[in-house]
Amino acid sequence: MRLVPISRITPNMVLAKSIFYRDCLILKEGQTDIDRFVNRLQNMGIEYVYIEDSKSIGIEIPDAISEETRLLCKRVLRQTIEEFQNNSTFNFSNMTDVISTILDDIFKNEDVQMSLNDISAADDYTFTHSVSTTVYTLLIANQLKYTRSMLEKLAIGTLLHDMGKVLLDKEIIFKQDTLTPEEFEYIKQHTTLGYEWLKKCVNITELSRIISLYHHERMDSSGYPMGIPAGTIHEFSRIVAIADVFDALTTDRCYRKKWSTVKAVNYLIKESNTKFDTQLVAVFIKQIAIYPNGTLVRLSNQTVGVVKEQNRSMPLRPIIRVIENEIGEEIDMYEMDLMKELSITILEPEEDIEDAK
Repeated sequence: MRLVPISRITPNMVLAKSIFYRDCLILKEGQTDIDRFVNRLQNMGIEYVYIEDSKSIGIEIPDAISEETRLLCKRVLRQTIEEFQNNSTFNFSNMTDVISTILDDIFKNEDVQMSLNDISAADDYTFTHSVSTTVYTLLIANQLKYTRSMLEKLAIGTLLHDMGKVLLDKEIIFKQDTLTPEEFEYIKQHTTLGYEWLKKCVNITELSRIISLYHHERMDSSGYPMGIPAGTIHEFSRIVAIADVFDALTTDRCYRKKWSTVKAVNYLIKESNTKFDTQLVAVFIKQIAIYPNGTLVRLSNQTVGVVKEQNRSMPLRPIIRVIENEIGEEIDMYEMDLMKELSITILEPEEDIEDAK
């Protein structure tokens, strides 16, 4: 399995991971001739899909939670928000049940370095983002040895951290052009709106609610809505800030293409101790694959390959399935373990290679 931009889909490719829109199955795993659906997917704002082809046979792309758990979580989150908007009621038991399922999956997959990006339609972004941000957040907190009770409080707050956005004008939220200063100030309101909204939910603790208010605060006081100093930002919010930004950067948005994982990681490292907690960034990086399985990469000897497997102790040196020689010709594939070939390094990930073609 590997992740490819839909602009690069060819007739011989088979869909390796089902695509859903809300709760509806759009394309099922195993679908052939997926090139016929490119226009439909683009119209939905889907720019990448997981495929199987001769270059990716046998490559597994691990996730910290199952596909069933992701779908369940998005469905419960959507229903919870719709119920509160329509009736001002909040079904807390459904939320706690799905959080328990997420935690069970994470505990079961503690040794996994995440490689998977969740594929979703553009207008489903808020729910997909909230679930992925929650998973990243819990991966960090689990390494910090949080108790299950604390993990549950953190998960509730993270799942609902962007709920203030559902109260804002969707035309501005999904605007494709650069926001005006006035529009950016308007969107900033989602933090306080979400916090005030959550105060109406008596079953949610203040510890969970403050994530909505403070997840855009930064260590150097450059964040919003208050610009508070690092010492007053609760660790919950400092964790979510990292997970929130990472998922936003590595996901296609209506106004820009997604970043590669390594580019997003480099951004977090660059902004450590100014915008983000340095120690928490270090913990997070250990939980994800910097060059995810299934990623197309160019090596320093100018060959091109697909990342097959991780070397957990050395995340910059995975095992590569080499598929093209130095002049771009397809070859008989072979594997190269960069832990053994120390003179060879990865030069660039898939996005940069695809842009150059």
